Amino acid sequence: MSKPPDWLPKALRYEDFKGDWDKFLEAVYLIFERDFKKTRPKYDGRPITYDSKIESGKEAAFWHITSSIDRNTGDRVPDLRRCERVPWPKPMLEHPMDTAITVWKSERKKPHSPRQMRVLIWLENLDYIVVLTERPKEMVLVTAYCTDIGVQREKLRKERAEYYRKQKPPGRAT
Repeated sequence: MSKPPDWLPKALRYEDFKGDWDKFLEAVYLIFERDFKKTRPKYDGRPITYDSKIESGKEAAFWHITSSIDRNTGDRVPDLRRCERVPWPKPMLEHPMDTAITVWKSERKKPHSPRQMRVLIWLENLDYIVVLTERPKEMVLVTAYCTDIGVQREKLRKERAEYYRKQKPPGRAT
């Protein structure tokens, strides 16, 4: 893992909670609440919203940035590494031009759903990404997760390279 940028807060550490999952989860939630409920961050001049539907006592967006899907059961299961990095999404959204971060867009199309333009904000050297959905008047926090699986990282690199390849060079007439 590389040295984090100066603006990035330290990740939480589960071991600092001496194995008390409930206290740890509450600390994680307080950060989510501070960063996304009490303050309304913006990205690209648009307010960031999130899925506020309550599931298991907390917002769906909270579970999306702190848990993953169990491939066998389809249930959400806590992801300790995602939880520990909950302090990171808001500062990443506030520093998209920092050289430690790369940003690109990717269109997503699910069956029976409208197309969505996703904005991916990747802190590649620390294996962490934040995903937003772009809407005309807002950005929606979709998820954030660790990108330390080789196949996953390579897929993101290819997607990013393809996006940049398609961009027009600045200052040239079309």
